[in-house]
Amino acid sequence: MGLNDDYADGWTGEPSEAVATILRQADDLTDDVVRPIRRATDEQYAGEATEFVVPGGTPTVETLDVGGVVRPTSTVTLPSGTYLLTVTLEPGGETRDSTGLLVQFEGPASIRPVAEGTRVTLRGSSAVTVGCRTDDKTGPARIRVPETVSGVAAGLSYLSVAHETMGPARSHPGRRRHPPLVTVDDTLSVPQSVRDRRAETGIELRVPASVADLFVAAPLAYYLGADLCVGDRDRAVLTAADTDVRRTFDRLPQFQADVAGVLRRVFYLDCLVRRLDPDTAAEGLLDRLDLDPGTVRSLSPAGRLERYLEVPTAPLREELPDWHLSTHVRPSLSRTQCLPYLLDKLSLVYIAEGAEMEPQDLLDRTLTDAFPTRGADSPPGSVLAPKLGAGRSQAWMAPGTPIDAFKPTPAAFENRFRYRDRETGEMQVTVVRNDDAMGDEHDAVAEIYRGADLPMDVAVCERLTTAELASVLEDENDFVHFIGHCDADGLRCPDGNLATGSLRDVRTRTFFLNACGSYDEGLALVERGAVAGAVTFTDVLNSHAAMVGTAFAHLLSNGFCLQRAIELARRRIMMGKDYAVVGDGTYALVAQHTQPTVVWLSECDDGFELSCEVVTPRSAGGNYRVPFADERTLNGTNRRFTVDEATLRSGLREASFPVIFDDEFYWSDELADALETGV
Repeated sequence: MGLNDDYADGWTGEPSEAVATILRQADDLTDDVVRPIRRATDEQYAGEATEFVVPGGTPTVETLDVGGVVRPTSTVTLPSGTYLLTVTLEPGGETRDSTGLLVQFEGPASIRPVAEGTRVTLRGSSAVTVGCRTDDKTGPARIRVPETVSGVAAGLSYLSVAHETMGPARSHPGRRRHPPLVTVDDTLSVPQSVRDRRAETGIELRVPASVADLFVAAPLAYYLGADLCVGDRDRAVLTAADTDVRRTFDRLPQFQADVAGVLRRVFYLDCLVRRLDPDTAAEGLLDRLDLDPGTVRSLSPAGRLERYLEVPTAPLREELPDWHLSTHVRPSLSRTQCLPYLLDKLSLVYIAEGAEMEPQDLLDRTLTDAFPTRGADSPPGSVLAPKLGAGRSQAWMAPGTPIDAFKPTPAAFENRFRYRDRETGEMQVTVVRNDDAMGDEHDAVAEIYRGADLPMDVAVCERLTTAELASVLEDENDFVHFIGHCDADGLRCPDGNLATGSLRDVRTRTFFLNACGSYDEGLALVERGAVAGAVTFTDVLNSHAAMVGTAFAHLLSNGFCLQRAIELARRRIMMGKDYAVVGDGTYALVAQHTQPTVVWLSECDDGFELSCEVVTPRSAGGNYRVPFADERTLNGTNRRFTVDEATLRSGLREASFPVIFDDEFYWSDELADALETGV
């Protein structure tokens, strides 16, 4: 049995265990040159097989001929063509390496889920190429740009190399890698590897020569793979070669809404037409929009853009899923380094605009918004009410302390890559109680972390001195949950206060400072090395802190990112606006096989009306299994239906997820118990 390692650089002499699992099922391995996998891999091998089982969860299968995508949650029959199956193995937290297994094969074929993974049956013995890739610990490539508007535009035009395809499948999160990073320098410098991977789409976005227009335009240019150009003009223009596309946008500030509208349209339609197995609702919408998926998939990026812009607005607007993230920025050339991180999450970009709030305004806002249906520059006293854009989560990269938005900083984004080299294994969680009166929260959160079905080592500490608390924060913790008090001098300890800004090197990547007025201390932790954490604006009651803290711990353990976790956890109390996230709120402590789902529930004449959704910045364009229903739907799509009480109780016990029932926060099993006992 010979191994073929002649196809591409980086193919190794011995296969990894993931690849070997497939190779052991092959009829033969061949030394003939076959079609290699045109994806970044650590190793590739070729063989022939009639049938094989791919380990892992539900994979993504892409047809390489026309760019369609299918997730085989049941038996799927594929016609003739070349297919690439991709599955992620051994997922962990965001800093832990995940292994991608890739299998390329020729149809016709049948795919069905089995206990061991996914079984692929081919029509006779056929060539199969198997590859494996591990997250690159060296991080993305780096582009250097001059500190000019035209220089930044030239550099941003290369960020679309993060897309592994410019077909509709680019909308799938598994087909987007992190964009190259950007550094301001004297001249433009682009690595040759980035130049070679850049696709020529024929699409061009020309904008006025202002840094504000450039920032707003960046997400659309990135997703379309457009050349981003600046010039002496007062309005942006979008064109596409060999088409009739010439879209002239309004000036700022309307330009922001125009960009959001086009990006949401193109992205959503890509999500619909990429699927080889669209659900009934999607098929009906495509029919109403007169879009044939096969025809659209065969178009060039420019031709597909033209077709999408012809789609009537009214029926499409009614179906658009909620967008996941918007970032409000004070644009400057020096902030260019932050754009790749925002584009990695497909964030819309708005020019920051907000009104300063008086203390009474904040109190009124807290009381009236206690149960919302949606979910470093200045001191926390300068609290702002941002003018929010499209997006279920909002970020604020501008002076002031925002409510209803998390506060990322350049350091937070850079710190994400700092933890890529941390070895896999157990996550280290430390729960610190420095207030004897808060024992209930201390005991509850420790049990939540210990009870999580995750490789997690939980340490519990009490009454730490300033030196001991500093040691904890400077140690390699994945998460520190601090329970205690905070004042102007820092986090309170038995021997004084610890000012986190005095720490030399914070190696705790995420945290929750559940202490009164911990906003400044949290920002300092991010500047010293952390990625993100939850904090408070002002004084909070011990009982309220305990309710929020335990809910937050539970949500993090179930795969929610920090911002979504605090948005949901603070629903436990009326003064929920007192809690916020500093750093990169899109960061998640753990990654789950399933998407973090939220269910809204209310009683109705026929039983219970359910509304289910997943809106997460980590997997825009992905899809999720709808609780209580045998179907999958696109992230951001809100599924509504009615169930009887028996079906509801059964579904609540199938998995653990948060439920908002009559404006009260429950965990699914907790609500099932309450329904059974009639409480």
